[in-house]
Order: sequence, then C-alpha cells, then structure tokens
Amino acid sequence: MRILLLSAAVTAPLMAAASAETSTHEGVKEIAVENFIGTVNVETVKGGPVRLDITDGNKTDYPVRIREENGVLAIYSDKDPDETNWHRDLKWRKHHDDAFRIFLEDYPTLTLRIPAGAALDFDSAVMMFTADDTMGAFSLREGYVEGAIGDIASADIAIHGSADLDAGNVAGEFKSAIYGSGDLSAKSAGSLDAEIHGSGDIVLGRVSGPAVIDIHGSGDIRLGDVDGAVALSINGSGDVAAGRVEGGAGVDINGSGDVTLASVNGKTLAHVRGSGDIDIGGGRAEELMVEINGSGDFSFDGVATNPAVYAGGSGSVHIARHEGQIRASGDGDIEISGVDYGDDD
Repeated sequence: MRILLLSAAVTAPLMAAASAETSTHEGVKEIAVENFIGTVNVETVKGGPVRLDITDGNKTDYPVRIREENGVLAIYSDKDPDETNWHRDLKWRKHHDDAFRIFLEDYPTLTLRIPAGAALDFDSAVMMFTADDTMGAFSLREGYVEGAIGDIASADIAIHGSADLDAGNVAGEFKSAIYGSGDLSAKSAGSLDAEIHGSGDIVLGRVSGPAVIDIHGSGDIRLGDVDGAVALSINGSGDVAAGRVEGGAGVDINGSGDVTLASVNGKTLAHVRGSGDIDIGGGRAEELMVEINGSGDFSFDGVATNPAVYAGGSGSVHIARHEGQIRASGDGDIEISGVDYGDDD
C-alpha cells in the first residue's frame, strides 16, 4: 500500500523535541511504516489496541507523523530516505560494525505493541528492527534493514545493499529478493519464491511446499528439505544447495553455478550451458532429461527412469542406475548404469 494516499484529515503530527509520545489505536489490523529512518521494536500481545511509543533521537528536526484509517495505522516522515543521502552520514572507518547503530541514535525509536496476527508493512525504511512472533503478514520493500523477526504468517521481502534480516518460521509463502550483497534467513517456510541480483545469500530451513529460485550473479542459496517441486535458474556463478526434494526438480544453469541436492524424487530436468555442475545424491528421477552444452557436469546417484541425455563439448553425465529406455547422444562423457555411451550409441 502507499501510505501517502491516506486522508490528511486524520493526520496527527508528532514533532521531535527530545521527548517521548504515546498513542493507542483501536481496531488496527495493519501497521504501515514508510519513508522512515530510525529504530523499530515490535512486541506482540494477546489482544487489545495497538500502542505506539515514539522516542526522539538526537536530531530535533525529524518529525514523525501518524495516520489511521480503515484499520491501518500509518507511520511516516516527510522525506524518502533516498532523497537525504543518508548513507553518506555513516562513519564506517571510525565506528566499523557499530556505524549503523551509532548513526541511528540521531533518529527516533518506534516501540509498537501489537495484537498477534496484525500485519507489518515497511516501505522505504532505513532501520534497526526487532520483532517477536507476530504471526501476521510481513512485508519489506526498498530501504535498508538490520534485524530479526520471529514467527510470521507470510513474508514479502526485498532488501538492498548489504542489509541483513533473520526470520523465524514462515507459515505461508516466503517471497524474497536481494539486490546487492545482503543476507536473508528463516527457519522454515510453507513455500519459497526467491531471487538474488548480486552476491547476496539466502538460508532457509525446511520448505513444506514448492520452491522457485532465480539467481543473477554470484549469490548463494541454502535450503533444508523441500516437500514440493523445485524450479531453479542460475545466470552466473551462484550456488544452490538443498536437502531432499520430493516434488521433482527443474534446474537451468547458464554459467559456472553449482547445484547440490541430497536427493530428488519426481520428474527431473537439467540443463547446463557453460561450466556449471549439478550433483544429486540419490532418489528416483522420473523421465530424467539432461542436456549439457559446454564443460558442465551432471551426476545422479539414484535411479532414473527412461533417461534422455545429451552431453556436448567436454561435458559429462553420470547416472548410477536406470529403468526403462535410454537415449544418449553427444560427444561428451556419458555413463549410465556403469555403461559408457558415446555419440550415436
């Protein structure tokens, strides 16, 4: 949502003046924070109104405003952080790892007490952030964040630069995007839709549904077991590792990326263009199709049904065991069930 579209008639400015302001809000289902620099702490309570405490930072000219309409409590400042060039005020050389925390001492602290299940929405926020188990939807767009949140209903997260965010268990979809070198992690998720543009990392435990992964660059993704299908694309040198995959897998590598899966059960497709490697430790790959163009390698130590394999260039394919018909071609190295296959075999 765009907070600035809310009615000005219900706007209440809370001006920074080296003080604290407290307000309570009945019937709020969503808290939306936009165009904000500062620290945000969220505590979850069983029920009741939302309570907001605003404690000013060292700056005396940074107003925080609130609006409430249709069950949404909006908290915002007057300027998009990107327009202030905030990153230029960070003194990394002087303060090292504490630079961001010290920088935020000039800005307000929001302390929110919210009922379980309330949604949290952040847009263009530069913040240190902590929250316990909110059990509601969580979204983060634009901005920069360092912090952690507990268990949530769903996540829609896009982080930029070297931001870092840890989450607990995500009951539904974990939608995540990294632009830069940031890090994201969560204990588990109902499903995954992840993309990395750059060198960022995503670490996630078990995924109880499908996982869709798209890497552009050198980013890395590490998953636990995946109960659904995996659709995976790497353009560059990124790496993906996962536990067992129960819904089949489609893997496409364009470059030098590597994919390691503990096992795969279900329909399996693999395509490598370049020097990327795919290593699957076991399982049963139904209607396995493999295509290697370049110097990439494919290794599968399980059982493949009706494998169709092409290895061009200096690529290689190893399949431990098979059932059904074999189709193998190309001038690369192909070994299926201990038998070597060359071109025209």
